[in-house]
Amino acid sequence: MLIAETRRRWVAAARRAEDEASRDKDRALARERRLDKPVRDEEAAWSRIDAMIATRKPSEYEAAVTLLTDMQALAEREGRSDAFTQRILTLRHRHARKSRLIERLDRAGV
Repeated sequence: MLIAETRRRWVAAARRAEDEASRDKDRALARERRLDKPVRDEEAAWSRIDAMIATRKPSEYEAAVTLLTDMQALAEREGRSDAFTQRILTLRHRHARKSRLIERLDRAGV
């Protein structure tokens, strides 16, 4: 009886781990597809980020950080990391008093 219960728990845990791995893979593929789409107007993307941040809503902060991490990856891929870093430093300075935003940027490594 105890062995059967232990086995059921082990199987359930393994299934959850497989499901999580599948979701991680799907998220990674979706991100790669986003990165493969060219940013037609980088300035418009920065303006959109500023607009999201201006709302001061947590969900908009998350959306801005997601877009920034994508833009960071693109900048690295295209050898434009220095320009991106300058823009991020300016953004961080301008919004330094928005601690929740800064925390999100820090967690994302932006």
